[in-house]
Amino acid sequence: MIELTPLARPYAKALFAAANESNNLDTMADELKTMAIASQEEGVTKTIENPVLSRKEIVDILMNLFDESVSETSKKLLSILAENKRLNLLQPIYDIYKDLLEKHKKQKSVEVFVAVEPSGEAKDHIVEKIKSTYGKDANVYFSKDPNMMGGLSIKIGDETLDLSIRGKVNKLVNQLNF
Repeated sequence: MIELTPLARPYAKALFAAANESNNLDTMADELKTMAIASQEEGVTKTIENPVLSRKEIVDILMNLFDESVSETSKKLLSILAENKRLNLLQPIYDIYKDLLEKHKKQKSVEVFVAVEPSGEAKDHIVEKIKSTYGKDANVYFSKDPNMMGGLSIKIGDETLDLSIRGKVNKLVNQLNF
């Protein structure tokens, strides 16, 4: 599979510059998130990849889908991506934009991997602990990874704190095999 990040980077940077200039960085982030999530849905994916539909028809369908929820800038992005056959870049564009926004705001991004979704109270406690350690403006994201068997793993930048059962089992196996 082709790595999409290098293809998505120029679009994300251009959007970030435009949003920064018009002072709506957070609004653009929300719109990109909406479009990225929608682009992962099976119906939207089938529409984008439908060889029978022309690019204009695909853009029209997407414009109707996002009509009220996105700005003219986002609509232009959809049009340009469709014209260049790059609608599959919506998720990587959002990911890169989110990174640019966090760097701009000097925020840390913390990803918490869990085997099962924690309860609301447990989630709040985890977020509170992370924010007390890494700053009140840290962005905390939760991702499910059923292979962990239990516990959690926290990733901040290139550092990982593995508190999962899988991690402990792997550590024990490595110690036994020295």
